[in-house]
Amino acid sequence: MYKILNTTILTMLLLLGSAVTGSAAWQITLDVSTTDPNADSGLATNRLTAGTDQTATDAYDNKFDTVALLRGPLQAYIVHPEYATEQQKLWRDLRSNTLPKEWSIEVNSPGEGNTVMIKWGINAPDNLSFTLIDQDNNQEIGIRESSEYSYNSISNSKKIFLLRVSENTTVTTGGNSEVNATKGGGCGHIKNIDGNNSLPGGNGSAVLNMAILFAPLIWLTRRKTLLSFITLLSNGIR
Repeated sequence: MYKILNTTILTMLLLLGSAVTGSAAWQITLDVSTTDPNADSGLATNRLTAGTDQTATDAYDNKFDTVALLRGPLQAYIVHPEYATEQQKLWRDLRSNTLPKEWSIEVNSPGEGNTVMIKWGINAPDNLSFTLIDQDNNQEIGIRESSEYSYNSISNSKKIFLLRVSENTTVTTGGNSEVNATKGGGCGHIKNIDGNNSLPGGNGSAVLNMAILFAPLIWLTRRKTLLSFITLLSNGIR
């Protein structure tokens, strides 16, 4: 009985562990916003989502990708000039789980002198590196080391960014910096944070937590098995 229970528990751990480590899906959200007196919150915001899924492809997927609905004082989107005309500007773009990958992002802001802010959140393994590149000035922003990026817009300007995601690389930033952009916006400012701007834990920690959870039960069943064996042995000696 105890042997069967032990086998069942170990099998569950192996299955759960493989399910966690086998999934390469991850996502990053970018909230692009600027002031808007007509909005209830006082801000006009476009949320962009990039990431991967095991069943997604590197083409347009109706299941995963969302076409951008653009209006108002700010228009931010992931651009795909190679897609069909009605699918070239996306708010959500998931792709296959092979790395490295890049997403091209455009931000249109017709107002002059408005501050455009980009804030992000990551749901991804710790071994993934995220870099946002301001292509007007080639400024690289280490997303795990920063919490937001902002710049001042120029009238009817288009700002172009490149989101680069890779594996097993280290991204560093030079601290707080202000760089003059040559087009598409004014000064770019990085706001640094202490620590890692990602969800705590990774694939390994989930498996470890499950092992810790089941460890007392495994020890208890093995202890009962050992005591039963000792009792039988003692009875045999008598």
